[in-house]
Amino acid sequence: MSPEKGRLVPVGVGVIGTGGMGGRHVRNLTHEVAAARVVALADVDMARLQQVAAECGAAHAFTDANDLICHPEVEAVLVAAPDRFHAALTQACIAAGKPVLCEKPLALTAGEARQIVDAEVGGGRRLVQVGLMREYDPAHVRVRQMMESGALGKALAFHGTHVNGGTLSWRSVEDVVTNSAVHDIHSARWMMGDEIVRVYTSYAPYSAERPETARLMLIQLHYRGGAVGLIECNMEAGYGYEVDIKMTGETGTVQTASLRSAVVSRQNQRGRWVEEDWLQRFDTAYLNEVRAWIRSVQTGAPTGPSAWDGYASMLVADACIASAKSAQPVAVEIPEMAKMYRRE
Repeated sequence: MSPEKGRLVPVGVGVIGTGGMGGRHVRNLTHEVAAARVVALADVDMARLQQVAAECGAAHAFTDANDLICHPEVEAVLVAAPDRFHAALTQACIAAGKPVLCEKPLALTAGEARQIVDAEVGGGRRLVQVGLMREYDPAHVRVRQMMESGALGKALAFHGTHVNGGTLSWRSVEDVVTNSAVHDIHSARWMMGDEIVRVYTSYAPYSAERPETARLMLIQLHYRGGAVGLIECNMEAGYGYEVDIKMTGETGTVQTASLRSAVVSRQNQRGRWVEEDWLQRFDTAYLNEVRAWIRSVQTGAPTGPSAWDGYASMLVADACIASAKSAQPVAVEIPEMAKMYRRE
């Protein structure tokens, strides 16, 4: 991990969770990131664990994630386990002094996320990067660059759409916010460069008999600087996966063009193919994310979404859930950021 004769030594990485998301990270690290070596894997599914280990050449396989974190050959950890394990595993990485890329959400509640922030600040250095990978999506980056250029004047509004195409029936309000909308919440903060101070959440349940579920959710946002925003999450659109944002400035607008397929005109019809899921839509973002993370581990210069970003997003998420349950606007109070998290 440290420089050796003018070059940077590849990082020994341990990956916790080898399912769809973890498997994608393993393949990217193995085949696309020369500066990384996947040396260990952990999963409770032994058959899948052995299969992925054989594919990537990992020498060590564990059913206990803590054994992976403590292994001496593991220099950095990628957490892609189910959401409910994120906070405890990230805390274990901090305690072991090992850099960690934790998939979103950082924790299931803002309180849990704050404990991670406090542990990291107490240790005196940044070890945590959160997998809010839209910061690495070229389409999102281009929109942010346009707003930062000043060509459109001050940002007045953020509009994000998040469309899932498959059958994801009976997702609870809490799950939709913490597992899906948390990405959009981070985008709403990052894109605007401002904090959210008030939210109002409304939603359509899957059925009148299941009022605790949310098939489609709308989240209204109000920012500290006076701007406004809207996040729309459709959990079962039935046609494909789309994520788009639109920014409105004083003198114009800019938005993503997420569909990358060709426009086909045939038999009196014109259309485009829509990605099936997030692994297809954000394939480049996931690759850019792990490349940047590994580089930060090698150089000791943290980058990307921090534990503080994960915490702030969960403060907003908790307010969104409270608003959905009360059918009232809810204020968001984000405390002053610790100095170590300030981006230059």
